Amino acid sequence: MEEKKKVLTRRDFLVSAGGAVAGIALAGTGLGLLTPHAEGATVELPEYPWEQYFDKPLDVQKVQDLAVQYFGEGNGCAEGAFRALIEALGEPFSYVPSQIMNFGKAGGVGWGTLCGAINGAAAAVSLVYGRGQATTLVINELMGWYSETALPLNTTESSVANSPLCHASISNWCKATGNKASERGPRCKALTGDVAARAALYMNQIQAGTFVPAHPMSAETKACYDCHGPGGRMDDSLGTMSCGSCHDGH
Repeated sequence: MEEKKKVLTRRDFLVSAGGAVAGIALAGTGLGLLTPHAEGATVELPEYPWEQYFDKPLDVQKVQDLAVQYFGEGNGCAEGAFRALIEALGEPFSYVPSQIMNFGKAGGVGWGTLCGAINGAAAAVSLVYGRGQATTLVINELMGWYSETALPLNTTESSVANSPLCHASISNWCKATGNKASERGPRCKALTGDVAARAALYMNQIQAGTFVPAHPMSAETKACYDCHGPGGRMDDSLGTMSCGSCHDGH
């Protein structure tokens, strides 16, 4: 069956991405959104999902460098990771305004929930695979890796978060290094690059058929979940991250 495409003008695309006023504002920011196409030219957007357009391996180092660069330019962790990945993926992914993920910085506008770097990278993964199983596989592994790995990589000032939460990640880093939360900038900049690069690596492995999960739920967490999770005796909780990072044993 011939692929159906929706043809939009540049203005139409920006309006659909956030309204006419937002479109005009974005066009004047100099951020390069849709700049390959002149004003009034058409942009052909294929029907979603777009997995078929991820047709060559990502340059993992390039993704890492871009994420670090965009964090340094003030994009934040979520937008920085997302922007690096969609730009590396190219069209049509790169037509999505990266500002859509800016809310995720510092765990959601400073709320300390899901780490913004995971949030942004996961959004890019979802953009590729949609509701497919690969979305769950990659993001689940990314969260497990993040929780169990001393981050940022390649530095003596790293720490293990034992959680995908920004709050826990920053707090454990402060305890491990003696730094203050207000000094987290260089740490989060490097971590954003690490997370975006890891997501790119996992997507490459999915594409090559070599992906093997290496971060399953721990035995300790499974023991808690068997009782407290859905269908368990208590049936009063939901989640797969380490219970011990927030709760005492019993």
